[in-house]
Amino acid sequence: MNKRLHLLLALLLVLTQLMPALANGGKEDNALLWKITGKGLKKPSYLYGTIHAVCPDKMVISETLQKALGQTEQLSLELDMDDPDMMSQFMMLSTLPEGQSLKAMFTKEEYEAVGALFKSTYGADLQFVDNLKPFVLYSMLIPVLTECTPESYEQKLMNLAHSQQKEVLGIESVQEQMAVVDELPNKFYVDMVTRTATNLAKSRAEYSEMVDLYFAQDLKGLQELMQRDYSKEEYRRFNEAFLVKRNRNWIPVMERMAKDKPTFFAVGAAHLSGEEGVVALLRKQGYKVEPVQK
Repeated sequence: MNKRLHLLLALLLVLTQLMPALANGGKEDNALLWKITGKGLKKPSYLYGTIHAVCPDKMVISETLQKALGQTEQLSLELDMDDPDMMSQFMMLSTLPEGQSLKAMFTKEEYEAVGALFKSTYGADLQFVDNLKPFVLYSMLIPVLTECTPESYEQKLMNLAHSQQKEVLGIESVQEQMAVVDELPNKFYVDMVTRTATNLAKSRAEYSEMVDLYFAQDLKGLQELMQRDYSKEEYRRFNEAFLVKRNRNWIPVMERMAKDKPTFFAVGAAHLSGEEGVVALLRKQGYKVEPVQK
């Protein structure tokens, strides 16, 4: 149980693909791999939009992607997944304040439905994770949606970087990521968990559709999928906390990295598109950011 729990918590650490949205995507934004040049950069850097949980049979690392990584000198993910302290930091920030419990956040009927799903997945009572934040509980249910043991592009890219003796870095810290989680109320995540447990067939179908849209590089379709189950206010709050603020904070960090060494940046695809997306923000800083077709 503990080994599997740790694996799933590791998948958790890249947040945005749990709610796969892209803000205001346009036709020209329908690419996942981008080349960054200009503004004094001696060599190009690259930007790639990932999906964080996908079945192994769908995982594709194209020759174009491998070539782009090979032309850089370091890999930067959202978090430094090489950091040996990453998991302990995450676990410290994943527990509820003293006196709070998951059970108290659900109605009796909701808790029974969620508990049944959790037990069928892990063979343990929901009480086992009663001190964890509801966001963590939702993340633990991702394999229920994929109907497989999912893999992540981050792990695959990190393995490739290691084989090429490249350093792995992170754009932000665990503390910064988990602070984003805490910006939204627990009820937001409780509702996500409840929707999954009470209508599993629909949740699985939507996750499968999300994966198909991702591989089709249909960013607009991903945005529309996200907005189906959330009110305009819910989506606005999520977009501002998880995407807009983080994108703005990332740009100076990415600039420093790219100026120091040609860097392959891999972040959730949700961060790429729109006026506040990483592509547009880098362009506003004077860089040339061009789509690379895989």
